[in-house]
Amino acid sequence: SITQFGKTIKKFGWECTFVNVDDLSQVREAVRDTSVRLIFAESIANPGGVVSDLSALAEIAHEVHIPLVIDNTLATPFLCRPIEFGADLVVHSTTKFLSGHGSALGGVVVDSGRFAWGRQPEKFPSLAKP
Repeated sequence: SITQFGKTIKKFGWECTFVNVDDLSQVREAVRDTSVRLIFAESIANPGGVVSDLSALAEIAHEVHIPLVIDNTLATPFLCRPIEFGADLVVHSTTKFLSGHGSALGGVVVDSGRFAWGRQPEKFPSLAKP
């Protein structure tokens, strides 16, 4: 996630601000910036094993009408179902624990169907505009 958000997305002209998701005041402060498009966190951080407070993160995201995106790779859907805690999108690497080996490369994005993408079409034009 650090390489993806710290380096890779810059190739698309996107920016990322890293905050400690265990410090909810940092998260609240970061989303005050109206250019913020989402909150991204891991359900269980890799490699530290820190468990994110998904309900609190969802509450913060939804207060400012942005989606909460959770990487649930380490927990897998067997141990944690982030949508039940308010996540709007959940991503999984199927290469790790879902397929059980490293000989296949894949991923899954699950949309809860609850986020109102059209509420702010200027923030999400690919999903909310023709």
